[in-house]
Amino acid sequence: MKPVLIAGAGVSGLLLAQYLRKTGVPFQIFERDGDLTTRGLGWGLTLHWSLPALQSLLPQDLFLRLPETYVDKTAVEQGQSSLFPFFDLSTGELKASTPPAKQSERIRVARDRLRRLLATGLDIQWRKAVRSFDTAEDGSVTVRFDDGSSAEGSLLAACDGGSSRIRTALFPDKPKYQVPVRLIGIKVDYTPKEIEPLRALDPYFFQGAASENDSFLYFSVLDAPGNTNNAGLEGSNSRYTCQIVVSWPVRDGFFNQASPIAFPDTSKGGIDLIKKFAETWAEPFRSLVHSIPDGAEAKFLELSDWPPPTDLRSTGHVALIGDAFHPMVMYRGEGANHAIVDVFDFVSHVLFRLLSRDSPVKGDLRAALDRYEDRVVARTRPAVLASRQACIDAHQWSRINEKSPLLSRRAMNIEFDESSMS
Repeated sequence: MKPVLIAGAGVSGLLLAQYLRKTGVPFQIFERDGDLTTRGLGWGLTLHWSLPALQSLLPQDLFLRLPETYVDKTAVEQGQSSLFPFFDLSTGELKASTPPAKQSERIRVARDRLRRLLATGLDIQWRKAVRSFDTAEDGSVTVRFDDGSSAEGSLLAACDGGSSRIRTALFPDKPKYQVPVRLIGIKVDYTPKEIEPLRALDPYFFQGAASENDSFLYFSVLDAPGNTNNAGLEGSNSRYTCQIVVSWPVRDGFFNQASPIAFPDTSKGGIDLIKKFAETWAEPFRSLVHSIPDGAEAKFLELSDWPPPTDLRSTGHVALIGDAFHPMVMYRGEGANHAIVDVFDFVSHVLFRLLSRDSPVKGDLRAALDRYEDRVVARTRPAVLASRQACIDAHQWSRINEKSPLLSRRAMNIEFDESSMS
């Protein structure tokens, strides 16, 4: 059979490739970047309800190597579990936390190291950005790339991320929604002594919102002493590598400004801005931001999402997977979990039709893709909208309570009343 064509070497694309490799299904995987390091460290990811799907998809030897991806392997070995605390930044008061969970139920991993693990043994074709694609009468798919090359396969798995060219081509009249929040992210290294008061709050992650002015803080450990990468080298030597994220609402009147606060022109300007926000915060959150060195690189992010329409139906032999299907903001931290389960649903409901010799592939495969899309839309549309509402609530203190999606329980399938959107 012709290979399955995978566009994108993110978590979902690499995971699908590993499953196809495990089961002996021919595939080719393409990535628009030049290598795995192009996008830097990325985010920390919390994997929980997707872990059974991840285990079923991965070759056993790779699943057993998941500890290589932990943000702090030593803390896990010591039995430390994150409670994901949420604080009032203005007072320092703890407002919410989660019960502890076993390693088998919830893990905190670094996205870049997870990608490295998932890339093990794969022949990734780099610098291959999809320009166009089409499905022929015989059901085969041809993909053309920006460099003038092309590939032909039995199906196109679009794993090309939140700004997916493939999704845009399939649904040109359905652009992403711009969430009215702006975000600045900064990577900072700490010695064990410097990070001690922060790890006392939680060894992996904490977040909070300011009751005084609706600014928001997210702190995450990405790497720790004792971690090792795939080359067997020390991950960060004697220092912790952490991510500090500060966001604010795009609205008149925020921080006593008549008009919405725009991004500064420089990294230093961005750091100066979030230090002004932090002047109103309690300790240790104020010092956390004020200790950011002026020379640090600030990354600016405009937030957007794309709730898949309830009547979504693509055409041809193309399957959207992961962020290409349902990009969501990170305020519930479930995007990676949904991407993993997307791959599970894809191989369960589509791949077996592709491999069946007893059915007319062309008609049955499209019907299987329709069922897959219905299943993913039913699961992820509420998740995307709940994540958007969590983001909005994070910047509107009066809305933060146990019923807010910001603090409510994470689960694979949730109900969300769209009429209640703020």
